[in-house]
Amino acid sequence: MQAARLMTLHAAWKMDTEGVAASLSEIAMIKFWGASVLYNVIDRAIQAHGSLGYTTDLPLEAMYRHARAARIYDGPDEVHKVTVARRILRDYRPADVPTEHVPTRREAARAKFGSLLDTYASNE
Repeated sequence: MQAARLMTLHAAWKMDTEGVAASLSEIAMIKFWGASVLYNVIDRAIQAHGSLGYTTDLPLEAMYRHARAARIYDGPDEVHKVTVARRILRDYRPADVPTEHVPTRREAARAKFGSLLDTYASNE
């Protein structure tokens, strides 16, 4: 709940300081994160109350239905996640091979130090 609160405050702050266009990723993140937190909190409350929590004797059953629907109201969670991923990844460019790719580094080390390896391995 604290994370959802802080994410909401951060999105609002960014909207105020940089404008809506600059804060679209934060807005999309809070849409799916906040709805997910709401759903999880109500689900835990139902678990704590047992089968009574799922009956109409408590308001938890209606809250549960509304919380589940909240994950769809403004677009499904997955749409918001894809939006955030696209916005974040558009600033990155693909590379052929990561610099820490172990097989590539191993071959480079063998090419550079192979003769030393042969020399010292034969002296033992």
